[in-house]
Amino acid sequence: MKAFRRLARQQRAARLVDISTPTPKDNEVLLRVAYCGICGSDLHAWLNHKGYESVLPEVTFGHEFSGVVIELGSSVKDWMVGDRAVLIALQTHHDDNDPYCAIGLPQLSTRRRVQGLHLDGGMAEYVCVDEEFLLPIPEGLDLKTAAITEPLSVAEHCIGNRTSISSGDKVIVSGPGIIGLLCAISARSRGAEVIISGTERDEATRLSTARAIGFETLVVGPNKPSLTEQISAYFPEGATALVEASGAAHALADAWQSVRPNGTVTAVALYSRNIDLDITQFLRKQIDLRTSYASSRNDYLRALKLLQDGTVDTSLLTQCYPLLNTEQGFIDSENLEVTKVLVDCS
Repeated sequence: MKAFRRLARQQRAARLVDISTPTPKDNEVLLRVAYCGICGSDLHAWLNHKGYESVLPEVTFGHEFSGVVIELGSSVKDWMVGDRAVLIALQTHHDDNDPYCAIGLPQLSTRRRVQGLHLDGGMAEYVCVDEEFLLPIPEGLDLKTAAITEPLSVAEHCIGNRTSISSGDKVIVSGPGIIGLLCAISARSRGAEVIISGTERDEATRLSTARAIGFETLVVGPNKPSLTEQISAYFPEGATALVEASGAAHALADAWQSVRPNGTVTAVALYSRNIDLDITQFLRKQIDLRTSYASSRNDYLRALKLLQDGTVDTSLLTQCYPLLNTEQGFIDSENLEVTKVLVDCS
């Protein structure tokens, strides 16, 4: 079969190669992959960035995929050939003695792994997945749309669990990448008023996509008014919450300026360097500074419900590349020429 694999722990050392089709272990199913998204984590690993040293030197990328079951391991009982599924990407085998499993946050366990970074993923024609980490795709939801479940689950965890957005809240999403856009959609689905900010580099693709799906947008950066100045025209008292999804250190450091007293700032991005925070400014406004990491099963189930309800228009968010052109999808993602790449592996 064909698979897009990292071949060495070096920058851009990944290619489409021919490898043997895997055989499922007793507790696994073999999926024929339909669509697989390129995630920011895939990009970081592809570019061999700092902080991704745990990624295997040789591994098939891809943890945001949908597919169809074509073969069952000998002990699999809850799945049948022909079933459609998505996977839980960040995986921790359930253990009642694990304190994070006990509170429904298995993604925080030290035993966690990411399929596609720490074992072979779905940027290929076929992939094996442990049945513990499979979820059925609801009737009526197509395989292409279902491939967005994982990033939407991350947004759902951020908005629903860590930021607690409700109807009438005034929300800023800083950073119009796919996670930022999905956080904005998740917040809007709860009745919040949402504005998305980005830089001039985001204008051609990401901010235009944000406007196409119905959001007000602001451009920040050199020679532009600050976010605080611009947002005052919409939220004179400041935002109820700011979701920092850009990964820009200064955006998180300055977030307190745009949030009203007793508000919330939630960082859902990863940052490439340490951040100098004037914590006294957060304290004087009693702003909660929170973080949000990955997602768990319940977040996936909420994401699937949003997709099933048509809350997310994936046609405006995604662009498909055939498996043969996966490398170009990585290049275009790096250059911000697409909002979200889906690799068509069929």
